[in-house]
Amino acid sequence: MQDNIYISENYLQCILYEMREIVEQDLIFMNPKGKIIASTVPSRLGNFHYGGRKVAKTGKDLVINSDAEYKGAKKGINMPVKLNDAIIGVIGITGDSEEVKKYVKIIRRLTEILVKEGYIKDLENNKIEKDRILVDSLILNENILDKNYVIKYENLFGIKNHVPRIVIVSTIAGHENKRLLNKEKVFRLFRTIQNDNTIISLLGNNIVMIVKTTNKAQIEHMIENIRNIVKQKTNLHLKFGIGDIQKELSNLKESYIKANDALKWSLLVTKREVAYYDEMDFEILLSNIPSNYIYEYTNKVLKGLTQSEYNEYGKIIELYEKHNGSIKRISEELFIHKNTLQYKINKLYKITGYDMRKIRDFTVLRTAFILKKFS
Repeated sequence: MQDNIYISENYLQCILYEMREIVEQDLIFMNPKGKIIASTVPSRLGNFHYGGRKVAKTGKDLVINSDAEYKGAKKGINMPVKLNDAIIGVIGITGDSEEVKKYVKIIRRLTEILVKEGYIKDLENNKIEKDRILVDSLILNENILDKNYVIKYENLFGIKNHVPRIVIVSTIAGHENKRLLNKEKVFRLFRTIQNDNTIISLLGNNIVMIVKTTNKAQIEHMIENIRNIVKQKTNLHLKFGIGDIQKELSNLKESYIKANDALKWSLLVTKREVAYYDEMDFEILLSNIPSNYIYEYTNKVLKGLTQSEYNEYGKIIELYEKHNGSIKRISEELFIHKNTLQYKINKLYKITGYDMRKIRDFTVLRTAFILKKFS
């Protein structure tokens, strides 16, 4: 193979076995130096085929009429295999030349098609692995990246430091099982929009993107494009959390943590499809409260409520905030009478001791209902 072109030898082996089913003859594949790297006859693997080396040099088909004509060769026909107009190897079909020459065109064409498919697949798999390593190193590493590591990533992966980037975390909306069953399919769709300025990797049930941009309109356009593709191909809905802009590779972990917080807030509280960390305020505090304090606080405020009452009053609290305490508008949206709503508000006061019509009490209740979603 040319130094800058790699195709899996296992894949080449599969190609030969598939084609043997068609031509019913043994086949070999040689690199440009004449070494047999795939064969339907395992004992020939690793041998040198001097006729194959000649084909790679001349670019012309070679008919071998005798097993003794070229060292390491058997009678048959050998043909150059090209990818992007460059000879990347030689394929040989064993047998009497008169018998096998009828297969020359189909073997050559089929090999080049399959090799190209394999090459593209290998490139894609290599890019996926590269992105996974970068995401693991840049945002999951528990240690702070020092200068030497940053230089290493610049040299090894061609990713430059001191460039503004933002981390976006996305997931499939709905039940966890839906994420688990569809994440690979959605991840592949994400990669169809990938360019040189974007790193995309699958992390658990979430998809992480590191995007080189400071343009909010560009981010929104990219997200809208992804949403449309996924909706069209799978009928699934996505949620996105957007971190903040960081110029240092060593600080991308901060953007990732913030994107995760925004996504969590979107999933559990606001239900918005896209949540920006920069647009969060008191939500920053609420989403980072330790779980033991959340339990203590919510248990103190809401302990008297049944699950059905919690669901009902959670909706009333949200609408109370949305409509700035307007009993008329809340009752209309809930399709209940104003007196019925007042009765429910009084009942909540009796159960919890907090009157949502008072600013302080409403704040206590609203905070408790939000935090309950994180527990």
